Amino acid sequence: MKSLHVIIPALLLMLVSSACERHGPRQVTKPFKATFFTILTGFEEGKGGCVTPHNMLNTQEGEGTATHIGHFTTVMTFCVNPNNFEYINAKGSFVASNGDEIFFSGSGQVLPSTKPGYDLEFFDDIEINGGTGKFVRAKGNLTTESYVNQTTQQTDHVWTGTITLMK
Repeated sequence: MKSLHVIIPALLLMLVSSACERHGPRQVTKPFKATFFTILTGFEEGKGGCVTPHNMLNTQEGEGTATHIGHFTTVMTFCVNPNNFEYINAKGSFVASNGDEIFFSGSGQVLPSTKPGYDLEFFDDIEINGGTGKFVRAKGNLTTESYVNQTTQQTDHVWTGTITLMK
């Protein structure tokens, strides 16, 4: 009889703890792909905290589609060194049609492109660092595949990687 007094509470404790584990927050990592374009909307010296040698603030606006967010708009800024096209302090967000956002940041190097129709390209690492709505506490890593047409001031992007969401 004494052993039942020990076993029953132990079983109840195990049941409660396993129920909490199943229903508590958990992280899920999924593939992520964003296909979009941006247009240069500003290129200003010494703005947005940009200092020499990365003294040019580049502002881009655009739209596209991505897994887990659908259609989105984006605004991003970064500080560029006009002598070598290295960029730092890149930050922006993908804004879904319902207002949920994915925040991202990074840095990298813009290079001459040999792809027909484009002048420049960049293949850099971008970090997902939070968001709003269902993307609160999101994290992840993306790699850019981006091509710039300097005549039209348009950049075509495909960013791929993973996103970790709280479920």
